[in-house]
Amino acid sequence: MIERVRGFRDSYPEDMLPRQKMFDVMRETARKFYFSQIEIPSLEYLDLYRVKSGEELLTQTFSFTDKGGRELTMIPEATPSVVRMLTSRKDLKKPVKWFCLPKLWRYEEPQSGRSREHTQFNADIFGDGSVYADAEIIGLACSTLDKLGLSGKYKVRINDRMLMEKLLRDIGISDISRGYSLIDHYRKLSAEEFKSLLLELCEDREKADFLLQLLGKEIKLDQLGSKFPEKFKKENGEIISRLLNTGKLVTTITDAELVYDASVVRGLGYYTGIVFEGFDTAGEFRSIFGGGRYNNLGQLIAGTQVEAVGFGMGDAVLELLLKKNNLWVLTEKESSFGVCTVGDEAILTAYELATKIRRLGYAVNVDTSQASLSNQLKKAASNSLTHTIIIGPKELRDNVLTIRDMNSGKQFTGKMEDLDNLIKSMAS
Repeated sequence: MIERVRGFRDSYPEDMLPRQKMFDVMRETARKFYFSQIEIPSLEYLDLYRVKSGEELLTQTFSFTDKGGRELTMIPEATPSVVRMLTSRKDLKKPVKWFCLPKLWRYEEPQSGRSREHTQFNADIFGDGSVYADAEIIGLACSTLDKLGLSGKYKVRINDRMLMEKLLRDIGISDISRGYSLIDHYRKLSAEEFKSLLLELCEDREKADFLLQLLGKEIKLDQLGSKFPEKFKKENGEIISRLLNTGKLVTTITDAELVYDASVVRGLGYYTGIVFEGFDTAGEFRSIFGGGRYNNLGQLIAGTQVEAVGFGMGDAVLELLLKKNNLWVLTEKESSFGVCTVGDEAILTAYELATKIRRLGYAVNVDTSQASLSNQLKKAASNSLTHTIIIGPKELRDNVLTIRDMNSGKQFTGKMEDLDNLIKSMAS
């Protein structure tokens, strides 16, 4: 027997319905923020990810050389493709607000909340470098979770790459990329391992202790200014002020908790300003979403400077969080109908009725198994159909329908010619 490829998921019907409803909420929420949907290709040239995303990401790609000798990859993230699309069009009026729901592929070690293929809700604002764009993109991510019923079940940790660069230089770290990479692994290393690696990079051990103390805390935004030395705060007041203003603006969109967390730097190399990640409040799962500002990526890809901010929200962790909170069935089941048939003569009429009901906008299943009526009704119940219509010799003779409410078990008879009104009354 050929088994499923490791790191990939099979999705059966019981998961597809809530998953599609989750994606519908993402689309609906993005459109309410006036974002337009785009679609990106599954394959890109590997060069798109060289330098732009960092060496670690390149080692995780499903890449290959095609028959034409070109190096291609299944896309490991969405942002470079979206930026490539944006910069290839010179006629777009900014700001541009786009979202997409692509599948992404990464050759990582599979674990809870992380597979080698997943779908990601990706949203970006281009051509707006303001604090308002930063707040709106975080607000969209939070509003999506709120709409899914997760309000109060998550928090957002924010930081700023420029602020961290200043802090790293202040403690004597000149290789900023290595500093970011180390901090990005802060929660994956033991305290001793992290401190040892940090001291290898920095020159001032006393100031390194300050960074270690800062990394171990989640700080309320209104207390952020008091956590830095006075000289550092004065030199970087504009960046700190922008973070505080972002937080205030986000609170007008959502009640989600925002905290400053110096360990949030994001692993990808192209971030230039604010960075943020959403986590469940219990701390059981990997990040739910993450993103930030990346004003230089357009220059790297196409030689065009574009102010940009965005986020990605993967479906794998979100599914785990929704299941934990009994929210995986996201909405009540819509009205659906089964048609049970008794005798061969009833099948043609059953199909005619099913077509009429489908044209009214409802799902219908016709049972042609010729099983006993009781077994057909049991099957309809197991398929979670809300109503069944029974067609047999008596119904054909009298030109009527026998209709059963599968929830209450009540049964009544109506005229076939009144089908439209009967269906509408049952579905209301």
